[in-house]
Amino acid sequence: MFARVAALTVPLFMITGCTNAAEIGPAAPASMITTASAWTLHQGPSSPAPTASWAPDTVASGTFLPYRSGSTAITYDPAVVPPGATASVAIAQTPGKTEVRLETGGLIPRKTYGAHLHTEPCTALPDQAGPHYQHDKDPKKPSVDASYANPRNEVWLDFTVDGYGTATVSAVQPWTFPAGQSARSLILHAEQTRTADGVAGTAGPRVACLTLPRR
Repeated sequence: MFARVAALTVPLFMITGCTNAAEIGPAAPASMITTASAWTLHQGPSSPAPTASWAPDTVASGTFLPYRSGSTAITYDPAVVPPGATASVAIAQTPGKTEVRLETGGLIPRKTYGAHLHTEPCTALPDQAGPHYQHDKDPKKPSVDASYANPRNEVWLDFTVDGYGTATVSAVQPWTFPAGQSARSLILHAEQTRTADGVAGTAGPRVACLTLPRR
């Protein structure tokens, strides 16, 4: 009888010992939280994080309205840039590099706009915002030579608006603005920017302007 009980006890002890020897499944199961940012944050053993910081040194934002004295955001054509539309420009410079980001809202859904940085602040007259900012200046004006009027020598931010009237776009250049000689405005154009020599950089009428601070 004792031998029979012992025979039954040994397998049970072995099974119990095996069960306690290893943990099944992770000790701290990972969970995923999706935030409003572009990053997906993982909580648990592995936690990836952004590797680069965004620290703009120039920021400008405004609501486009018909011109009045002191305006910094102007719509020149309310049919193309409705009053109440918005834009925000941020510029970050590091040694040998400039990044420009543009966010817009309240524009015409699905429409494509040309967008560039210009040399002068906004006024009541669209042309007074000057030409496109160029890192290497074209000696001929207006500049339509594709070797000067191009997205490497200028800051082009063309975009197509989504179904909600919003758009975001960025441009990165391997150069910086000289001190005291930065771009002074963002101009929105009615059409996408052309690239062919002789018309390079043209994008139809200037339909809105946002003044950028001097730096």
